[in-house]
Amino acid sequence: MTSPHLTERALQEAAESTSLLPDSQAAHLRGCRLCQGRVATYQHLFTAAAHLPPPVFAFDLTASVLAQLPRPQPAFPWVLSGVAALVLAVVVAFLAVFGGQLVPILQSLGTGLGAGLLAVTGLVVAGQCLELLTRHRQQMRLLTFS
Repeated sequence: MTSPHLTERALQEAAESTSLLPDSQAAHLRGCRLCQGRVATYQHLFTAAAHLPPPVFAFDLTASVLAQLPRPQPAFPWVLSGVAALVLAVVVAFLAVFGGQLVPILQSLGTGLGAGLLAVTGLVVAGQCLELLTRHRQQMRLLTFS
């Protein structure tokens, strides 16, 4: 026989199904006892591997990962809540003192005031999103697997 023996990859493919082989390799396999024996060995190996039980770890992987996660913190920090309450108190006090004089001015600037409030709200929400993203990235850097 002048054709070379099958490669390990071709032998493994033949162990799964001989239809995966090109015609020349299939013809070689039909006539070569050495390659047939190797294919039979791979078939036994594949059968034994298929019947192995799934691996069992000596530790609880879920508990190990959860133990390393940082404790959840409130999404809206208390310091920022305190600052927002203080700003709100100053605004209320300002309106209580100067509210009577501001009513005619605010009536003429209704749409501008609404747009300003919307812009401020957008900035606060964007700031909170950036803070949450920064915290998330810091926590992911602290997460290590051992």
